[in-house]
This record gives sequence, structure tokens and C-alpha cells, in this order.
Amino acid sequence: MQIEANPVIAGARPEFTRFPVLKLFFDNLSSSGVDVDLYPRKAGMELHFLNMVNGLTNRAYLRIYFPTDSKCVLFFHKKSSIPFSRDRFSYGGVVIDSRSSSRFDDEDVREWIDFLTSGLQPKSRPKTLKKSFPYTIPED
Repeated sequence: MQIEANPVIAGARPEFTRFPVLKLFFDNLSSSGVDVDLYPRKAGMELHFLNMVNGLTNRAYLRIYFPTDSKCVLFFHKKSSIPFSRDRFSYGGVVIDSRSSSRFDDEDVREWIDFLTSGLQPKSRPKTLKKSFPYTIPED
């Protein structure tokens, strides 16, 4: 997976300038060697982690959602294993404000990637992950 500086994805930009932690995330993800599928989504993008977890394909997803110009939400979830279901099982989220760009660092990003590659195992839960956040993540 290669993400270039400020790519346009489904009308939304990862906004590396306003949210430098996203550049840090994608740089760390690229150097980790983990395969992901990237899907354009309404007001953002979604990543599906493709590594194996306990002999099965990883079901972890990360939705990167831009509800406003100054906010970015990282939504950690799994989709239902029932093929026709649209359910998503939330494991929490991280809200990033463009005014607090130094709030997250390389260690936080590594924790997010480790959590996702673990298949969202509780023992790998990042310290920055919040169970409740005031945003409705669109279904699409």
C-alpha cells in the first residue's frame, strides 16, 4: 500500500497538513509490511487489515472519517461475519482535532497498528482509544 502526500480519496483528503498524525500513521503502516485494502468512503476512507489472526483472515477495519474540517475520527471496528448483515462492532475510536496536532505521537500510532493487526484483541488495546465519542460514523 502506498499513500502519497495529500491524496484525494472519495472527495476527502487524509489532510496530512491539518492532521500530521495521519502521515505518521500511513508512514508506519507502509514500513510495517502489513497488507491492507483501502476503500473510499463517504467523508473519508476505510482500511481492512489482511493479515492472518489465529489462522483466520483479520476482520479488523479502521474507518478514517472527517466529520468537519477541523476533526478526524478513527473508528476501530469489525464487520459482522454474517454475509448479508450491515452490523459493525465498535471497539472504540480516537478523535483528532486539528488544533491539537501534537497530542498523538509515534508510540500511539504503533499501538493503533498493533491493535488492528491483532484483530482488535483486548490485550492490545491502545491507551488513546475511547469507547464513546460524539460522532455517528456513516454507513456506506
